[in-house]
Amino acid sequence: MNMTRTIMRLLFSIFLLLNSYVGITQTKTEIIGKMKNGRGKMVFLLHEEKGKVVAVDSSKVNIFGAYKLTAEVVLTDFYQLTTDRKEGILLLLNGKEKVKIKSGASLKEKNYQISGSKDSELIQEFLSVKSNENVSKDSLKEYASQFVEKNASSLAVFVALNETKDIKKALEQAEKGIGETYPNTVFHTSLKTALSSISPAKSTNNKAAVGQLAPEVNMPNPDGKIIPIESLRGKVVLIDFWASWCGPCRRENPNVVKLYHKYKDQGFEVYSVSLDNNKGKWLQAIEKDQLSWPSHVSDLKGWGSAATSIYGFRGIPYTVLVDRQGKIIQTRLRGAALERKLAEIFAE
Repeated sequence: MNMTRTIMRLLFSIFLLLNSYVGITQTKTEIIGKMKNGRGKMVFLLHEEKGKVVAVDSSKVNIFGAYKLTAEVVLTDFYQLTTDRKEGILLLLNGKEKVKIKSGASLKEKNYQISGSKDSELIQEFLSVKSNENVSKDSLKEYASQFVEKNASSLAVFVALNETKDIKKALEQAEKGIGETYPNTVFHTSLKTALSSISPAKSTNNKAAVGQLAPEVNMPNPDGKIIPIESLRGKVVLIDFWASWCGPCRRENPNVVKLYHKYKDQGFEVYSVSLDNNKGKWLQAIEKDQLSWPSHVSDLKGWGSAATSIYGFRGIPYTVLVDRQGKIIQTRLRGAALERKLAEIFAE
């Protein structure tokens, strides 16, 4: 199940909201399986519900290698068929199908045949190409791009988005397609959020303009103490707006950590402002990503944070580089661009 949520959260900065369809009643999906050499094995159908992965049904493979599972599906969503609760077959069920699956005993993604679920068939089609060792990276990117364009209205595109040659174009296609088939859902919202993270709107807040003093955010650290940006005056400061749930932020963190250790003795500091709303997840991310600098603050209000209006951004990661006098040098620096700018500053 981790694979599904990696796709949905880590790869595309997916900020999951509690949305729902209107007027959809609960229906059942049957899964009829045939597993070669699987006699006696237990098969589980997993689904994430209220933040926890649960087995919605299970079945023991009989002497003929057959098993049957039933899922009461309220909303179209991702499920996983597994024997070990770790790896398995990714399914996309809508509650109107009778799914048939033939597989080996391992339930590996590239080792099965499926029918009766169009979206699940599309997932299998893409993953079989991705797992083919004879397919080059460039060929996979081209195939993934065509897959998204052709199937933009299917939730199956989520498995292909990060493999495309032009992620922004692919997200735009998927956002339009999913907006027509699944409007006002968590899936549509996640695509819009990912797009805003890649192409954030320009700030109209003159208080946070280049050349101006960086405005204060006046938020507490994990211990409840206010740490002003002004307290770091005399150092070059990277104000880093991020969150534990933001995939691009987490992928950028190793680069920020590397630059912090490289330049901290020369007067470089990081001031992290989190858009989390869960303190536990915020602190876990700080520890896991080894964000060892002392200045971490958050008002734990998510996108309702005062930081978004103070600095005028609509997507994260968002950075503001501040000079030793507290004035803004540049915004939106990350990756190699941030590395080059710091090298330039500390070479002076």
